[in-house]
Amino acid sequence: EGLFFAGQINGTTGYEEAGCQGIMAGINAGLKVQGKEPVTLDRSQAYIGILIDDLVTKGTDEPYRMFTSRAEFRLHLRIDNSDLRLTPIGHRVGTIRDEHFRDFEAKYERVRALSEFLAKCRPDPNSPAGEAIYRKLALTNGGRPSLAQLLKRPGFTMEDCEPLLRELSREMPFETTREEKKSAETNIKYGGYLAQQQLEMERMKKAESRLIPTWFEYGNVPGLSREMVEKFSRVRPRTLGQASRIPGVTPAAVAIVNVYVEMRQRSAAQ
Repeated sequence: EGLFFAGQINGTTGYEEAGCQGIMAGINAGLKVQGKEPVTLDRSQAYIGILIDDLVTKGTDEPYRMFTSRAEFRLHLRIDNSDLRLTPIGHRVGTIRDEHFRDFEAKYERVRALSEFLAKCRPDPNSPAGEAIYRKLALTNGGRPSLAQLLKRPGFTMEDCEPLLRELSREMPFETTREEKKSAETNIKYGGYLAQQQLEMERMKKAESRLIPTWFEYGNVPGLSREMVEKFSRVRPRTLGQASRIPGVTPAAVAIVNVYVEMRQRSAAQ
């Protein structure tokens, strides 16, 4: 029950919302006792990060529930890659054992190897399995596309690749699970969208990396309306990214704060 307390006092409702904040509170309490830096999950890493960031920057007038629609990067925050996003962090802070982390590394080495194999494997239209693929997709014999290229086509899945993979099993020095095959397929099918979203996440992280000093006084910034000063002073955002997500705060107000943060930091450095 103690794990849920941290979430319940922050205005959330639902066991999951309360429990995830309790887990983060417990992890960071343990890190503090050990004299280590706290761990913070950002909005591109986990739904926990979105939930906590929303509570910090937006507050809540009614019990808060976590919905996937609150996420900017839903394609990245998938259930099938949650271990890829969070296991390294868990291992670093001590919640994932070494043997489990080695299993995790081995899994994604197999996913990587399978993805490379799919990129190199070009079905032979004269083999039984290859002929079935060409017939299904109404392909001509010219070009010999790879399985990775074919997986990007609508209606073609890893299940369609299975007969050919069994036929070429001797060329694959590793075995993969259904989950690992699905992970490789998702990365291939949506590679373009994932790359575009990665660029968006990097842009957001640049904004997140610009810290607003704790001593910064918004009331001393010319150009900020009284409403903007009140909002910034109430929330006290730690980064420009957080500042931009405060309800009612305009991009122009964030830009002004950015300019004056840079000016004050330059003055302090001189």
